[in-house]
Amino acid sequence: MARFEDIRKEIEAVLPKSPVDFELRHAQLVLKLVLKLKPDADEALQIAALAHDMERAYTGITEKDLKDYSKIDEFKKEHALRSVRYITELLTKHQYPQEAIDKVSYLVSNHEVGGDAEANILKDADSLAFFEYNIPSCIKRNGDERCGKKIKFMYVRLSDGAKAMVRHITYEDPKIGTFVGEALKNI
Repeated sequence: MARFEDIRKEIEAVLPKSPVDFELRHAQLVLKLVLKLKPDADEALQIAALAHDMERAYTGITEKDLKDYSKIDEFKKEHALRSVRYITELLTKHQYPQEAIDKVSYLVSNHEVGGDAEANILKDADSLAFFEYNIPSCIKRNGDERCGKKIKFMYVRLSDGAKAMVRHITYEDPKIGTFVGEALKNI
């Protein structure tokens, strides 16, 4: 467990270097949601929850750099693979067993698309964290139109259970709730 805490601290020290102001809080919220969705989540899934977006802290690459939003799936795949590279280096440095490194790598590389039960949990937690916390920053960084597309993207990939959770989110700012409702109106 001490090794996990060391990894956690190192990831949490790196994330604030991201150009995205919510990166650390988002990662912490994804971990919290993973544990809500799977209370017995193993260390690999918990590490993947914290590290799934860590590449932005190293590269500075964000969705804002994507000129054509129709290429979002390709962009997200590359983003996930870059994050795998950084978390693999960190796990190797901390002498994690190859089996654990392989599992974390699999989960991070699939956090945008899912694939099996745990990858789907990570994907759901990532999207739920976006809905719970990231939308005001998304609007500020990307504008209404692009953030509306992001809301649709994040919602469509959710499981039915997670979609129900999104429908029960109450936003402090009613304008955000209205914005989300409008973005999801035709889905």
